[in-house]
Amino acid sequence: MSYRVFARKYRPQRFEEVVGQEHITRTLQNAITGKRLAQAYLFVGPRGVGKTSSARILAKALNCLSNKGEPTDNPCGTCDACVEIAEGRSLDVMEIDGASNNSVDSIRTLRENAAYAPARGPYKVYLIDEVHMLSTAAFNALLKTLEEPPEHVKFLFATTEAQKVPATILSRCQRFDLRRLTPELIADHLLHIAKNEQIALDPAAAATIARGADGAMRDAESMLDQVVAFCGTTIGAADVHNVFGFTPREIVLELAGALVARDTPATLAVVKSQAEAGKDLARLLGDLVGLLRDVLIGKVHPSAEATEEARLGEAISQEKLLVLLDHFGEAEGRLRWATDKKLQLDVALIKGVHLLEEASLSDVLDTLTALRGGAPLPDRPVARPPAPRPTAPVAAPAPAPSPSPVPKPAPLPVDPIRTEPPKVESKAAPVESPVDGTSLPGSGAAPAGLTTSVVRGSSQSLGYQPPTPSPQLPTPSSSDPWQDVAMKLAADSPLKFGWVEDGRFIERIGNAILVEFPPSLEQQTQTLFWPQAVKKIEEQLTAALGVKITFEYRFTGEEPPAPPEPEPVSAPAPSAKEVSEPNRTAGKATAPAPKQTAPEPATPAISAAELEEFKSDPLIRKALEIFKAEILIDPPQKA
Repeated sequence: MSYRVFARKYRPQRFEEVVGQEHITRTLQNAITGKRLAQAYLFVGPRGVGKTSSARILAKALNCLSNKGEPTDNPCGTCDACVEIAEGRSLDVMEIDGASNNSVDSIRTLRENAAYAPARGPYKVYLIDEVHMLSTAAFNALLKTLEEPPEHVKFLFATTEAQKVPATILSRCQRFDLRRLTPELIADHLLHIAKNEQIALDPAAAATIARGADGAMRDAESMLDQVVAFCGTTIGAADVHNVFGFTPREIVLELAGALVARDTPATLAVVKSQAEAGKDLARLLGDLVGLLRDVLIGKVHPSAEATEEARLGEAISQEKLLVLLDHFGEAEGRLRWATDKKLQLDVALIKGVHLLEEASLSDVLDTLTALRGGAPLPDRPVARPPAPRPTAPVAAPAPAPSPSPVPKPAPLPVDPIRTEPPKVESKAAPVESPVDGTSLPGSGAAPAGLTTSVVRGSSQSLGYQPPTPSPQLPTPSSSDPWQDVAMKLAADSPLKFGWVEDGRFIERIGNAILVEFPPSLEQQTQTLFWPQAVKKIEEQLTAALGVKITFEYRFTGEEPPAPPEPEPVSAPAPSAKEVSEPNRTAGKATAPAPKQTAPEPATPAISAAELEEFKSDPLIRKALEIFKAEILIDPPQKA
C-alpha cells in the first residue's frame, strides 16, 4: 500500500477524535440523540480546523448500520456504510466541490437526483465543499430545495468565507463556526502522532511547529511530515528552525532586548544575521509582535514566575508597549507585500527606537515629580523677576505757596528711637503682596512687574485666599467626601493632581460623585482628565468610601469673581508745617515730588543675574532637557 501522509492517516473518524471543537461535536451528538436533525448544516472556519471532517463524521452518523438503520451519535467506522463514506465511494453520500461544480446546471442535476431514495442508508447526503464558490444563479436554483427538501435528503456545506454566502442560504442552515486551535492542543496532538509512529519528537520542536501552523491542525501535520523527511525519526527544535526558516525564541528575545535598550546597531545586527541565514523576516517580525504582546499581558496581569518576558517588561512602560504594538502592526501589513523585506524591517525597527526615545506626558510628569520628591512647586511665579520691596511712600506734591512769607519753624529734635516716616492716611485698602504676605502701603496698585498669579498647590504659602463662590452655583451637600481625597492626591503628586483642589463637591447620586471645576480647566480636559487620572481618582474615592465609586465632573458656567481693583490713592495736601519739616528718616532727604499723573506701568526687564538664577533651578534644567527647549525673554512692553 502506498504511503499516506499524516494529514490523511490521522483524519478524525469519530466525534471524539475531533481536536479542539467540542462545542461543535457535542451539539451534533445531542441533536442526533434527541432526533432534532435539521435539513441543512453549514460549517464555517479557517483552513485545516476540521470542517470537512466534521461533515463526513455527521454523514457517517446518519447512515451508520450499527444502530439498526437509525442515526447514531457514535458511528462505528467499521460497517460497510462507514467504510464507503471514509473512502469517498458511497452512493448515498455525494461530495461536491463547489469550485468546479458552481454552475446552475450542476445544481439542477443535484435537484433531480435528490428525488430518488437512498441506496443503502436512511439518508441521502449532499456535502458541498467551498460552497461560497457557487454562482448566484446556482444559489438561487438551490433555494427552494434547500428550504423544503425530501425527508430523506440532508445538505452539509463547508466554507472558509461565510460572508460570500447569500443571506437567503444562511437563513436556511444551522451554522457551526469552528475556531482556530491553540498551540498547546496542536503540540499535544503532534506528540501523540509521534508516539504512534515511533518518532522521537522534542516537545520544544512540537511547540515550534504548533506556533508555525497558526491554528491549523492539517498544516501542523503536513509540517511534521516534512521535518520527518528531512531529519528522520529524531527531531529537535533546531531542525524545525532550519527547515521552515523560523527564528529561535532566544533570538527574538535578543532583538526585543536591544529594541527596549534603544540600541539601534544591535537591532540591525540581529536582522542582518537572520537575513543572511535565510530566515523568514516576516515571521521574525510576527514573533517580535507576539513577544511584545506577551510582555504587555505580563505587565497587566503579572505572575509570580520570573520569566524573560517579565524581566523585559521591567525596562519598558505599558504606554510604550502599546505604541510599539501599533507601530509594528502597521509594519506587518507593509512587509507582507514589500519586495525588499529587510529594508522595510530595518526602517520599522529604527522608527521603533525613535518612538521609545520620545518623551510622553506621563514620562515628563513622573520625572518632574521624582525630581521634587513629591514636594509642592516653589512659592514664586515662573519666569518672573523678584518684585522689589516697597519703599516709604512719597509725600504728595504741595499746592503752589501763597505770596505771603511763611515763618520758618524751629527744627524739631530727631527721635533716636523712631526712624519710620510719618504715616499718610489713605482711603484705599493696603494691597497684600503675593510673594511674602506683607502689605503694600501707599498707592493701592502693586509694583510694576509683580504678578498676582498663584502657583497651583501653594496658595496658602502665597497668602492667597480663594474668592467666595458665586451665589448662583448650587450648594454642596453637607457631607463632603471630595476634600480629603483631593488633598491626599495633591499631596502625593502635586504635578499630576494639584488641579483637583480646584474642584468643588456638588452631590452624590448612588455610587456616582459629581465634582464641579472652573471652566478654565475645560480646555485642558484631554490633558488633566485623561483616563488613567480619572481611574486613579475613582480608586481613591472607592478606598475612602468603601464602595465602588464613579467620578463625574462638570465645569461651571463662570469663573470665580476676581477681587476688586483698589482705587488710586490721592494723598491730601500737606500743611505748611509738613512741607517745611525735614525728613526724619535715617540719613535720607526727601526727594522733590513730581507732578502727579496717571502712571504707565511697564514690565521691567529681567537682569542677567536673575535669569541665570532662574535657569539654575534643577527642575527648570530638567524640563529644558526633556523638551529640548530654551527660555526666551520678551522685551519690556507698556501696558
